[in-house]
Amino acid sequence: MHRFLTFAMMLLLAAPVSAQNNSVFIDQIGSSNVIGITQAGSGNRIGTSLTPSSIAGSANTLTIAQIGDTNQLDYSFNGSTNTATLTYTGNGNTATLTCGTNNSTCSDSTITHTVTGDDNIILTAITGSTVTNTLAITGNSNSVNTNQSSNNGNQNMTLTGNSNSVTASQAGVGTHNLTLSVAGDSNTYNVTQAGAVSNTVSINTTGSNNNVTVSQSN
Repeated sequence: MHRFLTFAMMLLLAAPVSAQNNSVFIDQIGSSNVIGITQAGSGNRIGTSLTPSSIAGSANTLTIAQIGDTNQLDYSFNGSTNTATLTYTGNGNTATLTCGTNNSTCSDSTITHTVTGDDNIILTAITGSTVTNTLAITGNSNSVNTNQSSNNGNQNMTLTGNSNSVTASQAGVGTHNLTLSVAGDSNTYNVTQAGAVSNTVSINTTGSNNNVTVSQSN
């Protein structure tokens, strides 16, 4: 308890705050956790929506930077050897990250979000032991919702443009890989990968108002 209170005090002192209404909530359990949080602007928060911020396990590394106004993030980690680097720059961005469930899966995970722009929404739920989830967004009003419950899933997405919507799901014991590269506006992507057979999807689009649906299963 003493170690956590000391950490929280150091965190609040180190985190730059340039306006009111910034808030940080952390509840960590385990050893070798390294957490760095930077918030600048007004209305930023890391915790809640009915409580998250939380880390459980050992050897977790989490680095978050929110710069801008009205950014939000709720995160919850379970498992060990997790690494997350989340950077959001702009106004009105919302991110929800859940890695693992109550049984503390999601070990050996690497999650990287880099977002530059306004009003982007990122929702990520991961359950699995060897998972890499990478997302880079440049633009405004994009929405990315991923659910990665596959034991051997991998997602790598790059979005450049505005008002794009991505929904991606990976499930089953197969090794599922998704690579998505988008340049344009108002595109919609729905990708489902499931089953014991390994599936790979690579999508590269340039332009606007495209609607792409891919379903793979066995």
